[in-house]
Amino acid sequence: SHCLLAQAVRAQGVAKYFPAAVKPVVQWCLDNDINMIQMPCPESLCPAGGLVREPHGKMWYERRGLRETAAAIAAQQADYAEELTQAGISILAIIGMEFSPACAVTYLNRGQRIIRDRGIFVEELQRELCKRHLKIPFVGVNQRALKKLASDLDSLVRPGELFA
Repeated sequence: SHCLLAQAVRAQGVAKYFPAAVKPVVQWCLDNDINMIQMPCPESLCPAGGLVREPHGKMWYERRGLRETAAAIAAQQADYAEELTQAGISILAIIGMEFSPACAVTYLNRGQRIIRDRGIFVEELQRELCKRHLKIPFVGVNQRALKKLASDLDSLVRPGELFA
């Protein structure tokens, strides 16, 4: 997710690590000598979004063009992932932000409830990667569960362990 390295692009009032990066994830990558590639932010590029925006849910964005924006970005990112793998570069994971209407991997807010669902961009990116037979795990950053995040990230680099 774009906002892992640039919290300032998140919807107003949402960023926990404002105005910088999500330090636990960035530090983990640095500690493990892992490159980070920043993807574009679908919400900030969507016609109904922008850099300065109020927080909205998945359905709100679904009706206002995020699906089309996300599909276009997903195709570009899948092209790039293909190029990287063809060049012999391993992609360890794609990291998304939980509760984001675009980039949630597992959890979204639905009113006062948290539900299991994916964001629009994650859905589109997974669809594009599947078309190309690219199997890349997705990790969701839940800023309320940093111990689980650390465990999920560590499982990516430990040989012989399966990522759950």
